[in-house]
Amino acid sequence: MINVQFLDSWLGIIRKCSFDNTYKMAWAKSLTELSLEYEPDKHGSEYATFSLEDIAKKIIRYYWEQTLFFDLIQGSNPNKPPEILTQTKKLISVYQETTSELKPIKFYKTDIENKCPNEYEQTIKSIVRTLKKDVSHRFLNLEGKVTTGIYDYSLNHDVVYMSVSNVEILKANYLLVFEAINYRWSQMLENFNHSPRICKKVRVIDEDSIRRKPLKGFMKYISHENPQQRCFICTKPIVEETPAIDHVIPWSYLYADDLWNLVFTHQTCNSSKSNIMPDEFMVQKLEKRNLRLLSVLEEAGITDKAVTELRLAIEKELVRKFWISCQG
Repeated sequence: MINVQFLDSWLGIIRKCSFDNTYKMAWAKSLTELSLEYEPDKHGSEYATFSLEDIAKKIIRYYWEQTLFFDLIQGSNPNKPPEILTQTKKLISVYQETTSELKPIKFYKTDIENKCPNEYEQTIKSIVRTLKKDVSHRFLNLEGKVTTGIYDYSLNHDVVYMSVSNVEILKANYLLVFEAINYRWSQMLENFNHSPRICKKVRVIDEDSIRRKPLKGFMKYISHENPQQRCFICTKPIVEETPAIDHVIPWSYLYADDLWNLVFTHQTCNSSKSNIMPDEFMVQKLEKRNLRLLSVLEEAGITDKAVTELRLAIEKELVRKFWISCQG
């Protein structure tokens, strides 16, 4: 049975909270993502624990992409930007200087933990300090009152406690919650920016400015695991036509062509799927395919960049992580 009071309170904070920056939306989105990733422990604890460090890592990604792709202002005073935005911009500058990569790049492709480990850790620590001071407890303040029953947090602590029942409610209603967060975040940004298509930019979607590349080069990799060219969607052999190379998580959500996300499909199956996010069954199917694909490519002695990226995607569970994050 759904705890209507919790859901109403959670959405109420998102809809009605006061703001002079977008911190509260980043906080709400990160907690919702962490709820989706949460797995109950074997001891049957009544509370899930979410570290401010994990929350900070997600917030870095949000601000990284909104800044690097669109340079969106995140606060009401352009002369005094929010501290989290300032720290994220510093990290972007260090990354670009270290890698000599000036083109916009999705955060998950940066490998920043290894390329700028010290700066990345310092940014996380700085954001955690800001979350302790300005976000964790203030998020619950609504119209002069403290909203109860959402989560428990003690001032200056490193962990947020949320009842498992509330976590399950967020899981069950994540699409509704993400839509509310993105809508409210867009409203805030419209107050701070004179930039068009804010709603799409919150989701890092701007199809007119990001060009698509040919995918034929991936066919030789996919064929190693699928030599009979069976359609990933309907499972039937693809005959008398060239297989379509399909992004399981749609391209417009990731703006990237990665081997771990590419499969053979019928042209008609690909067209009928359109831009719809896959369900969990298809995500599990893709995860299993990637394990088989890596195995056959390594057995064939192929160790190039595409295979290295495939291995990294499996190790970091990118399929599931980005399936979850793209829901928002």
